[in-house]
Amino acid sequence: MVSQTRLWIFIEWAATITLIIGVALTSWNVYPANIYMSALGNFLWFLMALHWKKWSLITIQTFILILYTSGMIKIMIGA
Repeated sequence: MVSQTRLWIFIEWAATITLIIGVALTSWNVYPANIYMSALGNFLWFLMALHWKKWSLITIQTFILILYTSGMIKIMIGA
């Protein structure tokens, strides 16, 4: 049980750091790395929201992930 708790703490902090890096990349206009990094951070926060069963976080992270996914698809098809 202790190792599982440590795993979730690690995921929580990894999500936070990843999202901060994504925001920094956005502020420095580092495209498209900012989208990929922010999407990863939001995905990790989505996992935390599921773990916590926190519907407000699940909802916002779902919408954010949909938007980032559409942006990544746009990048991949070159539109």
